[in-house]
Amino acid sequence: MKILVVGFPRSGTTLTYRIFKTHPQVTNMVFEKRLLLNKHLMKSFTPGRICGEKVIYAKRVMGKIGKSKYNIVDYCNDWNKTFKKKARIIQIIRYPLDSLNSLVISKKRHPRGPAAPKVYKEYLKYIPQYTLDIAALDNCLTIKYEDLVNNPDEIISKLYKHCNLKVVKFKEKMKTKRVFNHKDKKFLLNWDDRLRNVVNVFNTLPGIRYEIEDK
Repeated sequence: MKILVVGFPRSGTTLTYRIFKTHPQVTNMVFEKRLLLNKHLMKSFTPGRICGEKVIYAKRVMGKIGKSKYNIVDYCNDWNKTFKKKARIIQIIRYPLDSLNSLVISKKRHPRGPAAPKVYKEYLKYIPQYTLDIAALDNCLTIKYEDLVNNPDEIISKLYKHCNLKVVKFKEKMKTKRVFNHKDKKFLLNWDDRLRNVVNVFNTLPGIRYEIEDK
């Protein structure tokens, strides 16, 4: 199997990456290295090996959201064309305000890349359609970050089965604390009614249900 983990930044992609990286059957997991454009790395993805990559929506290879015609959906399609029946895609989503505020906190600690307001605008414009297009792929499993951290055994088992892996115990402790509980709320984003559309889109996906918090 060739496993691709995708999602918006701060939505649980790195956690999902570690879930696969630590699995005894997985020989190589690449962390945002533009694998499909790197011939050297592609050599490590030889037939018979179970390998994978984690990519977030905003990476330059995806067009840095809106800056190129080549986007995350194109990357997923190329993944499927490259690895065919061996390709598996995991898309992880998170409640929009939590994901965005987690990004705000991250950028406050490590100020690099585009500013949070710019990312926010791009999120509203692109994420709903990206999410739907990726979820529509036959080999894609879309999961909620909240389900992963609150019901890890059930969801991790589902992840492994989707990728034809033996179900094993993932030993890392899950973090369930929400960003709304951060001690300094002054710099956090407040509920924006434009996020309602994103939540409504997420709720059209099988097994996905979010309640809208008008805060």
